[in-house]
Amino acid sequence: MDTIETERLHIRNFTHEDWQAFQEVLVHYQASESARFEPPWPTSDEDVQGMVKWFASGDYFLCVCLKASGAVIGLLAVERRKDHEEPVHNLGYVFHPAYHGHGYALEGCQAVMGYIFDQLGAVAIHTGTNPANEPSVRLLTKLGLKRINPGEFTLTREEWLATRS
Repeated sequence: MDTIETERLHIRNFTHEDWQAFQEVLVHYQASESARFEPPWPTSDEDVQGMVKWFASGDYFLCVCLKASGAVIGLLAVERRKDHEEPVHNLGYVFHPAYHGHGYALEGCQAVMGYIFDQLGAVAIHTGTNPANEPSVRLLTKLGLKRINPGEFTLTREEWLATRS
């Protein structure tokens, strides 16, 4: 995929060389309050190298970097969901806690939503979060996703297009 540029971010495919920077993101994320809402991420050298190698082999797990410095600050996941016949994609995110509360997740997610609908041809985004994870619930709501039950959110292509005009 082509790099997605926003005002402050570069969103691109992972490369094998990103593993140490991404490992730092994961280690700090695992120590954060946000991590208690989901299964733990592996953080060993071998596990992170393998994960980043797999991420680098496709277009569904994207590396989020600061435009100004190139520093890796997170991951955006846009993989196709296997539980739908039509093209429906997930929207997931993990950011280094030092970058929480600065709007980077909102900025990055808004940008990849365009990629999901325009480039990947999704008819909808369907994602979830723990209902007790209030920052994540707020982010999904700000992004325009509608709650369909306590932990699941969705946005159709038509709803997304309506917000763009």
